[in-house]
Amino acid sequence: MDFKLQDIEAITNNFAEDQIVGSGGYGVVYRATHEGEEIAVKKLRQLQGLDDKQFDNEFRNLRNIRHKNVVRLIGYCHQSCKKYMEHKGELIFAKEMERVLCFEYMHGGSLDKHIQDESCGLEWPTCFQIIKGTCEGLDHLHTSQGKPIFHLDLKPGNILLDESMTPKIGDLGLSRLVASTKTRQTEMRHGTLGFMPPEYVDSGFISKKFDVFSLGVIIVKMLAGDKSYFRCSEMPSEQFIELVREIWRKKFQAKPGYSSQSQEIDILGVTSCVEIALRCVDRDRNKRPCINDIVHELDQLEAKLKAMSLASNVSNDATVQRSCDTNIISVDPSLELRFVFEPRKETSCCLQIINKTEGIVAFNIKINQNKYSVRPSQGTMPPCSCRYVIVKLQAQDAAPPNMRCHDMLFVQNTSITQDLESRDGEIDYQELFKKAMADKVVDVVKLPIVYVTLD
Repeated sequence: MDFKLQDIEAITNNFAEDQIVGSGGYGVVYRATHEGEEIAVKKLRQLQGLDDKQFDNEFRNLRNIRHKNVVRLIGYCHQSCKKYMEHKGELIFAKEMERVLCFEYMHGGSLDKHIQDESCGLEWPTCFQIIKGTCEGLDHLHTSQGKPIFHLDLKPGNILLDESMTPKIGDLGLSRLVASTKTRQTEMRHGTLGFMPPEYVDSGFISKKFDVFSLGVIIVKMLAGDKSYFRCSEMPSEQFIELVREIWRKKFQAKPGYSSQSQEIDILGVTSCVEIALRCVDRDRNKRPCINDIVHELDQLEAKLKAMSLASNVSNDATVQRSCDTNIISVDPSLELRFVFEPRKETSCCLQIINKTEGIVAFNIKINQNKYSVRPSQGTMPPCSCRYVIVKLQAQDAAPPNMRCHDMLFVQNTSITQDLESRDGEIDYQELFKKAMADKVVDVVKLPIVYVTLD
């Protein structure tokens, strides 16, 4: 929307101080209501030579972006007006340019309000959600707009949180829309100390690894806290990781009713995230990961943690109730295997296999190997246990018409004897299932494969 200045002044009560919710080097943010919706009104300061460029950058880069992890631009105001103002001790009637940007209002405030001296004041699931969402938003800026958008001022104060603590990247005033992802050099130095990579501070080099460095600093500050952050450059990586693990272990142990299994699963998540962050802040930008690789790692980590958590729950249930069943195994999901399809992007989902008997079971998964990969594809399961399998859909240029997929996944399973399971060496599953098929002692669970969109 193209707001008129008088409308902006009306909803902010003429930019009243009691409606200020934040301020930075380039502007002041006011909370206002427009047509029943709460919005954030960012008024840029009158900074000679900088505000026009910042306004133009932020407007142009945000106007076409639609992503759940990037703040939504609602409108703008760029209007001149004449006002009486003091100049060299005299009152003059001068022309003043007002520059205003309006965004969705974020009720959770900014991330910096939650980072404490030691780690983040939020629970671990929320921390992981913020880390993963921020990475996905940054990946969208870098890869989904034709030309990459480099943020160049990513920091906790510019990561905003909505009511459900979903992170959204904001304040793209210093960002740049670039023709390629190649490294370039600039004479100007703008940004926030501590979040700018060494190659930019020293020589003004800008590349896609600039924002990756800033992201790493944010994650380390979330997991280690402001006090411990500076120690990451003073000690070996393994020692710093152990320091962070101990910080979170104490937090988990102080939480009533938090099982040891849940603690170990969450500690694995913390460890994996701090390892990623330390790679991001490597002084050599060529050793830092790309943002899309980080997103892929976090997707795999999330699936792994979910599988471990479900396995822990099933294991606890099996301890209470160990019963035989007429079926050898059950599979979850039981109706169909769903992949969230995005063109030219690998995606994965988790399959749970449950041995419902008091005997040992072998399984063998068959699927179109030209399109999918399965890990593990074969294995054995002890009595009343479960296994988790990650099924990956390789990157495809386009989905089939109407998203209809005729692929199937087959889970073959058969009971095996204790002596076979206890033999030395690996089991020859091909031979095992060939013999079981001949003896007609193989059960098969069939799952149709379905593609769905993010919508």
